[in-house]
Parts: sequence; structure tokens; C-alpha cells
Amino acid sequence: MSLIELDGLEKTFTVRRRAGVLRREKREVRAVDGISFTVDRGEMVGYIGPNGAGKSTTIKMLTGILTPSGGRLRVAGIDPARDRTRLARRIGVVFGQRTTLWWDLPLRDSYRLVHRMYRIPDDRYRENLARCVDLLDLHDLLDVPVRQLSLGQRMRGDIAAALLHDPEVLYLDEPTIGLDVVSKSRVREFLREL
Repeated sequence: MSLIELDGLEKTFTVRRRAGVLRREKREVRAVDGISFTVDRGEMVGYIGPNGAGKSTTIKMLTGILTPSGGRLRVAGIDPARDRTRLARRIGVVFGQRTTLWWDLPLRDSYRLVHRMYRIPDDRYRENLARCVDLLDLHDLLDVPVRQLSLGQRMRGDIAAALLHDPEVLYLDEPTIGLDVVSKSRVREFLREL
């Protein structure tokens, strides 16, 4: 059994737009149109396409944030739309446009909250945190509030947070968006190491 299985996955949105002063038209937009693929344990896959091609929508369905309009989907044997909470313990997610860190807290405190939320054993948490801090060069940032971090620093912090609980699957949706060349290089090197 593959770790991720998509079979004819579809997502359609209903969009309303003005068609006059008091009238609105409805139309259906097919964001994902019958996509099928599998990903085996240990595989690293890139999912590329132009803006509006449905990449983020697909990732949101893979995580259970969105419910598919059609097709079949399984991640680690779980239907994300039906059992999002159980799946959340087995996946890590980084959306380049949004942070999962607590804005007013230092990175260290955000990581402690993740530690408690996922009930990570103390030894494993310390080991994972040390590894992420080293590989992502976060040593000098642990006591800095998230709101004071640059985009590149925050992205590295988000990636570390997504990995603290040893997820079976890691989704990265534009993890290098807006980053400078040095930050992009650090993130890519970390992923190669991982």
C-alpha cells in the first residue's frame, strides 16, 4: 500500500460574480480535475505547475483542510476529510504564505507548545529540536518573537515546527516563497539532509 493514494481526485468551487446591479451569476470552477497518483514511503515528490493549477488545493485536500468534490484519497490509510484529527498527528505541513508559529511568542515557546500539542516524548522532542536547530541554523533565533523574524527565518522556524513530532508525511507548499538566495539554499540543503 502506498503512503499517499489519489484516484480521480476532483475539487470544484462555486464562484459568484456580478452580472448587473442586482444580479449575480454562479459558475463552477474546477480547481482539481481528476488527478491520480501514488507516493510510496520514503519518496520525495515535487508537484509543479503554473499559478492557479490546483497545487495548493490538492495539498489542502491531502491534509483534510478541504473536502474533495469527487474521487478517492488516502494518506497513511486515512481519509483526510473524515478523520482530519487522527491524520494531523501523522503529517507535517508548511504553507509558505501562512505561519503555524505563535506570532508574539519566541520560537522556543512555539516549539514547546508543539511539544505539548503532539505529546512528543521529552527525549525525542529534545533530539528533534536539536537536529532542526542545527540543520536550519536557528540557534540565535530561539528567543526572538516570531513577529520579529524575517520571512526566511520564519520559514525555517515553520519547517522545524512541522518536523518536531516525526511526521510520516511532510507537505511543503512554497516553502521558499519570498526568500533570498541564501535562505533558499539553507532550506534546500536541509531537505536534502532530511
